[in-house]
Amino acid sequence: MLGTQLCVGQTNTFPATGNVGIGIATPTSKLQVMGGLSINGRNTTNGVNNFGNGIQLIDPNHTSIIFNPGQLTQLMFGFHTNGNMYWSNNTTYTMSLSKSGDLRVFNTLTVGSDLRPGYKMSVSGKLAAQEVLVTTSNWPDYVFRPDYKLSSLSEIEKFINENGHLPEVPKASEVEANGISLGEMNKILLKKIEELTLNAIGNEKKVQAMEGRIADLEKLNKNIK
Repeated sequence: MLGTQLCVGQTNTFPATGNVGIGIATPTSKLQVMGGLSINGRNTTNGVNNFGNGIQLIDPNHTSIIFNPGQLTQLMFGFHTNGNMYWSNNTTYTMSLSKSGDLRVFNTLTVGSDLRPGYKMSVSGKLAAQEVLVTTSNWPDYVFRPDYKLSSLSEIEKFINENGHLPEVPKASEVEANGISLGEMNKILLKKIEELTLNAIGNEKKVQAMEGRIADLEKLNKNIK
């Protein structure tokens, strides 16, 4: 019956007004359940790709699901009116997923392993990509400045004989133990290429000067004869 009487549905009773409690005598929400909640089936409204809806939030207007509300361990899973979803602790957002599928992690991300200290993302295994952009600073164009001191090939040879690797290039044992930074390693390799190019240009000038002197000597010798 309606009004102030109880409405009976199957074997459960529900008040016509106020809050409904299952397992609790004094519910503080429209529906409060003390215990687990199971959903077997779905409603008649189909979701994306014909997925059935077990739970619908209709016009939620910033609705969220909150774990341990008001506690230090509080975790919020919320639905924004623009269609985005947000995870949050009790102070800030920690992760978001847009309606178009853009996932953002505000702190750190680990795939298949423990997070490497000091890094925002760690991946245990191979990583495939069509393109990788690495930002860095102090790109070694300074090698071409007039005041740059270029090491001679003999100096580089001496360093290699004493250390077993190029100057500034990490040793194999260091790379095997700690890995390498792609940005820093590319800077080092470019610097070595630029230094080698300058040495090659210098040697070419020396060869050209020697060839000129040889040509002059041959010409002088021919005149003497």
